[in-house]
Amino acid sequence: MKNRIVNMKDRIIMIAGIVTAGVLVTVAAAGSRSSAAGILDDGAAFRTAADIAGDEYHYFDSEAVALSNASSEDSSLRNEALEAANIINEMREEAGMDSLDWDLNLEQCADVRAEEAADVFSHTRPDGKPWNSVNSDIQGGENLAFGFYDAQSVVDAWVDSPTHYDNMMYDEFTKGSIAVYEDDDGVWTWSHQFGY
Repeated sequence: MKNRIVNMKDRIIMIAGIVTAGVLVTVAAAGSRSSAAGILDDGAAFRTAADIAGDEYHYFDSEAVALSNASSEDSSLRNEALEAANIINEMREEAGMDSLDWDLNLEQCADVRAEEAADVFSHTRPDGKPWNSVNSDIQGGENLAFGFYDAQSVVDAWVDSPTHYDNMMYDEFTKGSIAVYEDDDGVWTWSHQFGY
């Protein structure tokens, strides 16, 4: 796992003991939310269409979907999620790629994962299952972030991380939906789910 820890005050990033300056993104280790803001950069949140088609087991966590309470319940959070999706689609279009279609089923997965990541900041769900077990038939990629309070800042953080950027710009993804969950302390956790 690649961990990046950023001192936001001094705008310095430490990457496995190497210090570089000028980047505003933080990446927290799985489960850690000690920083003011962060993204999870462990490279584990990507599956090809062939991976999905070849799955022996298929997961759909209908209970988690029914109980999720992220941005689809709050219009201001959902508006930020939609704005982030628009920014990402503009980037894709500028690169000559098709936009990602907003998918309501992926939005439900994003709702679940945003709320779960607020408790356990990891691509592993709190029950120990992989991130894609909300609905393994449609989840092809996941980006997570916390502590960003507007669409542009979270997209900028994802752009600055190679694995997150790769998910956003992967030309075989055709769908994408984002959810934002606000916890009791007012911290926003973002989940971007990608699909084929």
